[in-house]
Amino acid sequence: MSRNFFQKWCLGFLKNSVVRFNRKPISSHLITSYEKRNNGMSLPEKSEVKIGMDVQEYDGRGGSQTVDNSLILEFSDDSDETTDEEITDEDEDDRMMYYERAIKEIARGASYVCMICTVEMDYTCKMFACSKCYRIFDYDCIREWAIKSTGRTMDKTWKCPNCFHESKNVPRKGRPTCWCGKVVNPDPNPLDPNSCGQTCDAPICEHGCSKVCHIGPHPECIRIISIWCKCGKHTKDVRCSEVSSGGNSRHQQFSCEEECGLILPCGIHKCSKKCHSSLCGGCNETLNSKPNTGAVIKCYCGLHEEPSIRCGNVRVAEKDSVDDQGNSWVGTFRCKDLRVIEYACGHHSFVEGCKPAPSLSKQKRCPFSPELLRSCPCGRTPLDQLGKARSKCTDHIPTCESKCGKKLACGKHICPFKCHEGDCMDPCLQFDKTKCLCESRNFLVPCQFHGDPRCNSKCESLMSCRRHRCAEKCCSGKPSAERRKKTPFTSRELLDESMVEAEHVCLKSCNLTLMCGRHKCQRKCHPGKCPPCLESDPNDLVCPCGKTVVEAPVRCGTKLPPCPYSCISVVRDGYPCGHTPMPHLCHPPEERCPPCTATVKKPCKCGKRNDVRTLCFQEEVSCGQICNKPLNGCHHTCQKRCHEGDCQTKCKQICGKKRINCDHKCPKPCHTVESCPDFPCNNPVVVKCVCGRKESTEPCGSNSQRLGAFDTRQLPCDEECERVKRCIQLKDALGLGENGASTTATNESESLVASNFEELGLPFKEAVMSIYSRQQKYCDSIESILNDFIDNEKKSSLHFKPMRPPQRHFIHELAKAYQLYSESQDPEPKRSVYVKKELNGESGKPSISLQEALPIYQAFKQREKESKIRRYEMQSVTDVVNFVPKAEPTVELAKSNGFLIRNVTQGTDEKDLERIYGEHLKPTLVKNPIYKVLFDRNIALIYPESYSDVTVNTEHDLERLVGHFDFICKEMFIGDGVELCQVDEYFHSETPTDISQVTRECK
Repeated sequence: MSRNFFQKWCLGFLKNSVVRFNRKPISSHLITSYEKRNNGMSLPEKSEVKIGMDVQEYDGRGGSQTVDNSLILEFSDDSDETTDEEITDEDEDDRMMYYERAIKEIARGASYVCMICTVEMDYTCKMFACSKCYRIFDYDCIREWAIKSTGRTMDKTWKCPNCFHESKNVPRKGRPTCWCGKVVNPDPNPLDPNSCGQTCDAPICEHGCSKVCHIGPHPECIRIISIWCKCGKHTKDVRCSEVSSGGNSRHQQFSCEEECGLILPCGIHKCSKKCHSSLCGGCNETLNSKPNTGAVIKCYCGLHEEPSIRCGNVRVAEKDSVDDQGNSWVGTFRCKDLRVIEYACGHHSFVEGCKPAPSLSKQKRCPFSPELLRSCPCGRTPLDQLGKARSKCTDHIPTCESKCGKKLACGKHICPFKCHEGDCMDPCLQFDKTKCLCESRNFLVPCQFHGDPRCNSKCESLMSCRRHRCAEKCCSGKPSAERRKKTPFTSRELLDESMVEAEHVCLKSCNLTLMCGRHKCQRKCHPGKCPPCLESDPNDLVCPCGKTVVEAPVRCGTKLPPCPYSCISVVRDGYPCGHTPMPHLCHPPEERCPPCTATVKKPCKCGKRNDVRTLCFQEEVSCGQICNKPLNGCHHTCQKRCHEGDCQTKCKQICGKKRINCDHKCPKPCHTVESCPDFPCNNPVVVKCVCGRKESTEPCGSNSQRLGAFDTRQLPCDEECERVKRCIQLKDALGLGENGASTTATNESESLVASNFEELGLPFKEAVMSIYSRQQKYCDSIESILNDFIDNEKKSSLHFKPMRPPQRHFIHELAKAYQLYSESQDPEPKRSVYVKKELNGESGKPSISLQEALPIYQAFKQREKESKIRRYEMQSVTDVVNFVPKAEPTVELAKSNGFLIRNVTQGTDEKDLERIYGEHLKPTLVKNPIYKVLFDRNIALIYPESYSDVTVNTEHDLERLVGHFDFICKEMFIGDGVELCQVDEYFHSETPTDISQVTRECK
């Protein structure tokens, strides 16, 4: 029923009724309101009706009051008699479900209370029904209920207040729908509240729900459809609701209970199953053996017979089987026995399983006969080249020295063994070098390993959305992604997902906020900008004064343009203070008008000033002065600023009186007129060492019984103090003033000059000072960064930007002077330095700076240069004749003078050792190396020719090479490993006294 038809029906009914409202005449305002709502149609003279929506109810005393917000819902006359129709309606209501009865009560205008907010609902309210119990709630109330509930639960679920049904779907803001969900924000429907009036069409079956938009469960579909039986022979008409739910109901089948009768795969028997939809399957009939008629069920080789066999298991061979006596039969199955078949020679045989057309004994030629076998087992060398010719098949078959080379059973590798008789390696035990899925690493994979190896490196490739990165380990799409990364694409191609490999197509939801600021993007995660919001509002967007309007439909996110007209509150009303309202433009209703800003003079709160200039809207005015009135019972004054009422009743200030035993003030809260307590002073004082460089902050600790720490405590000097003192002495010795200027050094101070850099006692290494002397500006910047880092107690680590190796080396060396831990991080070219403070608290600034240490270093280098020049002049001039030193310098001999290889592999000789290790010994101090293999002890030795005179320097070279030699030994299967040794121990019993003789024997 349409709305216009309903209004005409109401007007026709009202014309034949007496018009009353609360048994009183209706006011003219009510009649005018009614005519405006109904397009100028006049109200009938006599009727009793309930009307609302901005309609005023006449109370009989010239006044009016607002009634419920509803349209015409009920009609009544002056009669109080109950009709049969009303009794019938009551019986019908009793048979209704509670949710249908609630809708009918709302349509009649009865009060229906929301379970959450306890507000009476009518047909104009936005409604929501539980999907389980169909209890009706106000839409905004149930949405607020759901939001609060999901905020308290871990799984983001909320429960229905009536039936406690759990759900994760929170009602969307401002998106109430009708019962079927087709219409958003449905118009008020007085006949069927919250119904859009369209067909429900819910997908309960292929026809859909045919009921008008309704609340509650969907009725069963009563349409008649035809369905086939499973074998497809018969059809039957049934109701749509009688077939199983889900999918197309016409595809549902029933069983006609008739025999199938189709020919089975054997071609003889028919299917005896009752009406079925699947394949008939194999034949299950049993075939029996009949020895009297000659019908015997035999295997292919004839060794076994069966009394019966299943028809589906029969496999008849193309040819009949024949035995050695010439008897033939038809083989129907394969047995598990193996037969030994002799070759024609009678000496050799082979094993054969049961198969169609079995082989006969002494029919095949022997493959080992001289006529057939003309080469070695590997097939590379003819037998006539390997020795005596063979005359019969039993003669020995010689083998060659070549590799076998036959393909193994795996089909990928060849036999690695020497030419041999018999079968090759099975299973294959060789390894393949295979790349992983992402092709970033190589793995040695056994031949029997199936599948691709996988590494643990993350892909980190950009997905198709260009927002996320692939987090899969060893991704098969990484090689394609690397090629895609190096390929230049246009801006249009970058937005095309078909250009991206399938592994890196992002399947997440976009869920970004659209330009409207209210809704989220519902598309799959995508590159580029999100599409504009397509939501719209059917109502006009109007400013408060009504002069600026954006006509419907209003697209979501549309903002009302600024209204150029004055605010309506300025036009109608003034401020209560009597001042002229401040002119301002029309603004949204949630924004308050600006307060009155007229300049006035008011008295302050404390009463000191009566003419404080302020704004009209300011209620409390302060002059900003401190009270400063003396407090009762102490020597302090009131610290409140311009206040009303009494001053402080309890003083909360610090005492502040000077203590008797020290210069500090009393830190205790105000203790009125009582004397200050005699406790150890906790104020910090600075305690220094004798030289004044080292200082520490300690509590004063003075009271009436002892003096303070400043008078009694003195720190001991440490190594840094001695270092500072040493630097001062060095400056005097090197002739440097306070500012680094040169002065004349005394003879006493010159004895303090160090002979090498370490004796200078500087906190910096010589490399640091050398770099600083050439790059002072850069080094000063690094030093200032480290000084700030040390001063910042909250910062425990520092990361420098990427830099070159020389710069990193300087920072590492400088960090040692600050006692900081340092390390280089990240690969080149982004390698940088990371420094961290030590946990034991020893990190700190050095005793002197680089700038202060530079003159000492330069003066020391100058003196060192002059000393070298003097020594050179003395050596070039002085020539000592017939000088014999008192004692020749002794040379320290090495503890280890050679390499030892244990468990040498058979076949390894001295030439192999020289070929493998000779190139590595050329740039070392090992002169004329000798390679010797002691076969009786299964060891090998590598040592210099004069091994008894090997010095410590030569031993250092041996120590550097032993790890590399050990790796080569194990990699090339020379022996178990390489280690250092004393060669004398292995030649003790058999080594000649003459070293040349040892050399000749080793060669």
